[in-house]
Amino acid sequence: MFFAWITPELLPKLPLKSITVMDNSSFYKQLDIQKATRYANHTLRFLPAYLLQLSPIEYKWVQAKAIWQQKHCSISDIFTLYEI
Repeated sequence: MFFAWITPELLPKLPLKSITVMDNSSFYKQLDIQKATRYANHTLRFLPAYLLQLSPIEYKWVQAKAIWQQKHCSISDIFTLYEI
């Protein structure tokens, strides 16, 4: 599905020699997508598997997990009973 969108819709509309940054979903890494991108004279780059700095919500999950380990309560309790 992604290939069916990227080849006729995205790649032709990008400026020449663009760099496209994607996360590490397996369907982004399919060989046909990589080949089509190279053929269109663009470059694919993938984010590291886990990059806390690029995902601010991850800081809240770190806090929530710490509370969960200390208090042994549910996730909904963490967000309603504790200030994070």
